[in-house]
Amino acid sequence: MRRLAVCIIACMMLTPGLYAQSVGALIGQITDLDTHQPLIGANVMVEGTALGAATDMQGHYRITGIPVGSYSLRVSMIGYKQQARANIHVVPQRETIVNLALETTVLAGEEVIVTAGFFERTKDAVVSARTVDIEEIRSDPVGAYDVFRMMESLPAVACGTDQLNEIIVRGGAPGQNLFVMDHLEIPYPNHFPQSQQQSGGPVALVNTEFLERADFYAGAFPARYGGKVSSVMDVTLREGNRNRHLAEFNFNMSGIGLVAEGPFTEQGSYLVSYDRSFLDLVIKSIGLAAIPRYSSLQAKVVYDIDLRRKLMVNFLGGKDEIAITGEPEDEKPGTYYANYGGDQYTLGVTYKNLFSQQGYLLASLGRNYTLFDIDATRIMTGGIEEEYVRKYDSETESTLKVDALYRISEKWELSGGMKLQHAQLSFSDWLYFAPVVQYGYAADAMAEPVSVSRDYFDTFIIGNDGAVVQPLDTLVPGYDLTRDKKAGIFKSALYSQIRWFPTPRIEIILGGRLEGGTLPEEVTISPRFGLSYGFTDKLSLNVSAGRYFQAPFYDQLIHYQETPGKLTSYYTDQAVAGLEWLAAEDFRSTFEFYARRYGDLPISHAETTPDTSDSFGGYVNAGEGHSYGLEVYLQKKFTRQWYGSCSYSWSVAEGIDPRYPGEDKTYPWDYDFRHVFTLIGGYKIKYMDYDWYPRYKESLFGRLFSWIPIAPSDEFEISFRGRYVGGRPYTPMTYDHHTRSWAIYQAQEFNTQRLKEYIRFDIMILQRFYFKKMNLVAFWDIMNVFNRDNPWGWQHFDDGTKEVVWQYKTFPVGGLTLEF
Repeated sequence: MRRLAVCIIACMMLTPGLYAQSVGALIGQITDLDTHQPLIGANVMVEGTALGAATDMQGHYRITGIPVGSYSLRVSMIGYKQQARANIHVVPQRETIVNLALETTVLAGEEVIVTAGFFERTKDAVVSARTVDIEEIRSDPVGAYDVFRMMESLPAVACGTDQLNEIIVRGGAPGQNLFVMDHLEIPYPNHFPQSQQQSGGPVALVNTEFLERADFYAGAFPARYGGKVSSVMDVTLREGNRNRHLAEFNFNMSGIGLVAEGPFTEQGSYLVSYDRSFLDLVIKSIGLAAIPRYSSLQAKVVYDIDLRRKLMVNFLGGKDEIAITGEPEDEKPGTYYANYGGDQYTLGVTYKNLFSQQGYLLASLGRNYTLFDIDATRIMTGGIEEEYVRKYDSETESTLKVDALYRISEKWELSGGMKLQHAQLSFSDWLYFAPVVQYGYAADAMAEPVSVSRDYFDTFIIGNDGAVVQPLDTLVPGYDLTRDKKAGIFKSALYSQIRWFPTPRIEIILGGRLEGGTLPEEVTISPRFGLSYGFTDKLSLNVSAGRYFQAPFYDQLIHYQETPGKLTSYYTDQAVAGLEWLAAEDFRSTFEFYARRYGDLPISHAETTPDTSDSFGGYVNAGEGHSYGLEVYLQKKFTRQWYGSCSYSWSVAEGIDPRYPGEDKTYPWDYDFRHVFTLIGGYKIKYMDYDWYPRYKESLFGRLFSWIPIAPSDEFEISFRGRYVGGRPYTPMTYDHHTRSWAIYQAQEFNTQRLKEYIRFDIMILQRFYFKKMNLVAFWDIMNVFNRDNPWGWQHFDDGTKEVVWQYKTFPVGGLTLEF
């Protein structure tokens, strides 16, 4: 925080005489949402001013001489719905790029249905979808510039922990969410992915400053997406500036970084960033035991072959290191240490061809590489440090994707595509299972350790620092498992979709997806259906349904103990129905009901037998379950200086206990939160419009103390988020003092208890300072303002004690962006 204050003071003091009113410009391209065609002659207006422009033959516009500040932009064109975007910032001596896609209207004789609004439509989504832009991410009171965390404001989305941005969608599980970036699929879009079965991590890998828009589908998504069953986040990256070279320095929770952009020949542009963590510099101040170090490099180069064809090259790479260490003699038995190293990158080339006035083609060739390098130890009885995990696994995917769309007429649209993928896996792992030892106890050193009763242990041993613990016998010898395997997996997919408007108020989407592969060796068929009926141009009924398949994780397919090919893909049958009401152009409300049925889930073989501690058998397709719920979402866009949203969901997520086949005995799944409520609000004060502010800004007092979060700035924004999440279920473990181990015993019901409910309130202050030739944005984010104790789970120790693991306490975060 001190470093952030120093940066702000330096900017204020080292720019004397640069506080004069300045101007900036807005540039961009207006296109057809469906066909991607540039729209000629669209009217682009800056609201609250007389400034505007019409788009040229390539759909481009340019509006200059705009006084610095924040504005709303409105675009209109005959035959298209008006589209507006709020909270666009015009900065000094720079060109703010704003691209918008317009949705066609539906014609019926003399009737034209035109809906003007600030809510941008997500392509082919009739339910459970949201589109956000860069300014919405910046204004999020808890996202810390992380697009994944921002999605937690939706009623369909929950998060397992404060420490990770892994999203849980409608009772699903980690690792069920697809992330797409500029037509390239990214398997692990975060630093420090938690495992080969989860994609979430503490910090997003993608630089938020690259984002143009993000489309999020919370289920029942269209046929062009596959391979995951819960949700899709499809991110479009912006292009670099084509007129001049620009730079940007940023400092926030993700790290310290530099962004550069500019023209690349006369027909292209570049955009590149490098980020490095800074938590290793401040980690001691917040009391965490581990020091993470990470860095990332991202780049995008665009080259126009001609007016209708272009090439895009994307690179995204990251390197992670963390060491969780301590003094073994000072730790309780059962404490774990770990060293984690990881490397990952995505490199892809995308070709776009507007082959017709009514359609386009996208083709991409990409390569993903991920390395997991982990070793872990645990503290045993007597303070002995014992290694039990060594992992050196790499996953390499090479993927070819092609998507095409053609609008046959005003009522019919056809789209389709294919995907070919080859995955090369190399796993080299070692696991050690410690021997099961019977222990004896004595209350002091004068007595001989012997096997004792549980009452004696609880009365005289537990909590007694002078007690003697001694091994008596080895009941089960220790053993290890190794996995030294390589495998190549081929996957393919085909999809097609028809979009039909039989009447001006009805939209029908029919699609299907065919997928196959060599591991699992199978062919799956996924039908998709969507229907929207507009009662009026403000109120609509929306329905969507389909079947979705997901292959087991590579880590499950190439298991220690089973022959590859044993597992098959699992599936969900999903249905969603809801009402959407656009009460005003900046206010929308939705009410949705959803139901999901899961089948053939891969679960540990141990879960199918009474002895849940059995470590043999690998994975089997024996899991079943369901989830259903109601969701309400109210959202006000950032107009008239304020914005807000309110969401509530009631849900049930249950599995069928596989130990009792045929009985349909259910239990709550791990992410069965039942109730989730989120309230978000924000308000902006434009101090730059007040007569006294220029004198204050020029004064020595203003220069010295503008770093204070409550101090006036050109634009001052304060926002908050309050969140309630029901207690997460867990299965209590039983301690066996004879073997000094915790276990879930035979016939014990799953998830019979719940952690305390999660309640958190966050505040963010965002300050904007406009100078003559640069722009400074500073934010101050205070998480968990009331310092509430929110449990994460339990840590069990070998001496029979356990401790609650807490989520973040009050955690202040600051950041800044300097554009020049």
